[in-house]
Amino acid sequence: MLKLDNNYKNIFLLFISLYVINTSATTENTTEYRTDSESFAIPGHGKLVIDVPKIWNYNFTTTNEDKPPIITFYNLNKDKEEIYQLNLSVLWEDGFQRNISSPEYIRSLVEKTGKQALLHSDQTELELEKISGKYGIGYFFNLSDSSASSGEYQYLTQGALGVGKLILIFSLFSNDSDSILQEALIKVVMSAQHRYRKDV
Repeated sequence: MLKLDNNYKNIFLLFISLYVINTSATTENTTEYRTDSESFAIPGHGKLVIDVPKIWNYNFTTTNEDKPPIITFYNLNKDKEEIYQLNLSVLWEDGFQRNISSPEYIRSLVEKTGKQALLHSDQTELELEKISGKYGIGYFFNLSDSSASSGEYQYLTQGALGVGKLILIFSLFSNDSDSILQEALIKVVMSAQHRYRKDV
């Protein structure tokens, strides 16, 4: 379930479709990473500013104003293989679906996608955890797949957070059961700010 190919794409795209239709894996015992404030332009919707650990690499993919941009964070091991992958996507009100950044809508969105992912995981029940960012409320869940084979990820942390009038969707795939990487993810997500000006 947690491999980063078609199954991953289906889960991640499910987040997007539900909206439309309705750190490295270090052994250090700390989450105090040095960060840089990075700015990502959101076409037609200002920019997203987040605090990113300096040791993280990332790619930023954006096409046009109609499709949500995707930020992919990752780190490689000595064999140039990905240790983890964190994907962030930004959604906004499209004129049809209102109040998408409300806690109620976000919880519903995360719960729907979580139940789909639950079918292919070790867990039998979905447990949502609440987080509070600087500019909104969010929810996330953790799932695992002990049957994952080589080239697949065993652990998934996925959720969404309101950032002003935006929704920040996040999906972390890794093979590390330690909470350090997850804590770094939550810090990154909670640092998010939406800055909007007509000239941005």
